[in-house]
Amino acid sequence: MVLTNETSHVYPFHWDVVTRAFWNKYPNSRLAHVERVDVLDRRIDAEGRLVTTRLAKVTQKNLPGWVRSALGDSTYVFETTVCDPQQKRLVLKSTNLSFRSVATVNETCVYTVHPDNAQKTLYEAEAEVTAFVPFVSRKLESFSVSRGAETAAKGIRAVEEICNDIFQGTFQPAFCETVNAANSVVEHPLFLLLELNVTGMEEELSGM
Repeated sequence: MVLTNETSHVYPFHWDVVTRAFWNKYPNSRLAHVERVDVLDRRIDAEGRLVTTRLAKVTQKNLPGWVRSALGDSTYVFETTVCDPQQKRLVLKSTNLSFRSVATVNETCVYTVHPDNAQKTLYEAEAEVTAFVPFVSRKLESFSVSRGAETAAKGIRAVEEICNDIFQGTFQPAFCETVNAANSVVEHPLFLLLELNVTGMEEELSGM
């Protein structure tokens, strides 16, 4: 069975400001569960849209023992973002790479100009959780949806704080280290074992 959680929020800022905040969301002390995000690919497609694929390492704190035994503390998340500056529409789709035989978490987030006020931005997100663990699937799905809602709320607040800093002219981009074999998640054995095909993963996410 699939459990779904939907979230929406109106940012009192122009789409250009919100999407700039989106790209500067990490690293962020308020979102410490996201340990790092590596850009795997970035290009302009035939329609003039910026297409970015990233791999994130996420570590959840204070997990119940039964959840930790099923999912572990850390997971790797693959995401594709398509940003259309002409239509002013940004769509992020993500899915977990770790423990997919236990559960899948597919999320779609959309940032568009608010239909009633062009100076505001509408954020809409939908997460679908499917667990495959006998006897506790429903419980695991419910926990994942609940925890996901909590982290989504933190993400909304983080983006809004960055928007405020941008609007007030006090924003300072966070330092992003250069990727190397010692610190990149793409060197993790899980990543190498999967022999991740970026195009194939993008196609899978586009079908969500």
